[in-house]
Amino acid sequence: MNHFSLPLVLALVAVATSAASLTVVVRSWAIRRSLLVHPSERCSHTIPTPHGGGIAIAFVSISLGLMFSVLDWLPDYSMLAFMLLGLAMVALGVWDDFGDVSPRLRLLAHFIVVGFGMASIPSLPVLSMFGVEVDSSATFLMWPLFAVCWVWLINLYNFMDGIDGLAALQALMLFAGMAFNFWYMGQVNWSWICLFMLAAVLGFTLLNWPPAKIFMGDGGSGFLGFVIGFMMLLSASLTHVSMWSWIILLTLFISDATTTLFIRLITGQNIMKAHRLHAYQKLTDRFGSHKKVTLGFGVVMLVVLLPCSIVANVYPHSGPFVFGSLFLVFSGVAGWLVGAGRLSGTGNVGSYD
Repeated sequence: MNHFSLPLVLALVAVATSAASLTVVVRSWAIRRSLLVHPSERCSHTIPTPHGGGIAIAFVSISLGLMFSVLDWLPDYSMLAFMLLGLAMVALGVWDDFGDVSPRLRLLAHFIVVGFGMASIPSLPVLSMFGVEVDSSATFLMWPLFAVCWVWLINLYNFMDGIDGLAALQALMLFAGMAFNFWYMGQVNWSWICLFMLAAVLGFTLLNWPPAKIFMGDGGSGFLGFVIGFMMLLSASLTHVSMWSWIILLTLFISDATTTLFIRLITGQNIMKAHRLHAYQKLTDRFGSHKKVTLGFGVVMLVVLLPCSIVANVYPHSGPFVFGSLFLVFSGVAGWLVGAGRLSGTGNVGSYD
């Protein structure tokens, strides 16, 4: 296919418009049903706001799976799994948003979905680990590791969806960064795939940007964590673009969520209890602004993480070293400078812009 295609550009606009329109519909429905998130000590908001907007991202993205299959960009059986498992993830998330799902049942469901997702990938990727190539498909011990990491990605994306625009901007920057990586490595079809996923998130972001008119909810954050993991493994299976590029672009989320969980564990806190101890939440308290923190994350992704993700493709064996270095730096910033996971100096819910 050509690098530029007017019909595909118009389709991108249609996808973003559809996602925005569906988000408006979901917002109106949530307001009529009084399905609002109210301010609390675990919440970084001061105004009751409707949630469930991630439903729009999910249903538009699931529809894209059918298009990717029809265009023969991706295997039919992988896209069938993507659509069915995506529906399961959004259904579970919406149930959790508007009902009550026990943590154990939710975690079990995540592992079941991830297991079927891994089975639908043509072959698990060959990983370059510090100069040594490991064929994940033939190394059975890698399978549970992939499953645990994918489930952690689903949950950390949920944990990081706590201020206006942050989780949505992360997805936008991730798909934009990977679109560039795929284009740079000559995988133009995958560039379009990432741009279409970006368009699905962009429509929602227009209403989620600070001050948010609707929140994503578990139905959206869990779905995005699933989709990112699925696309990461599928692209590594079908292309020569490094999976580390995806991971590097996710470094801020991985560092914040992992460091916060680790510090809460070693300080004896109840990790099942809701909290506002992530680095991004403490930064929001410090600066009194969702927008500043969200934009700050976006700038770091653009200026630091995007170039580093390209390095992982230019120098194929460098991915683990690049990610490991970035993880240590950002974990240090989150844990020691910002105080992620620590009970002292958490701040109070104030007036945010």
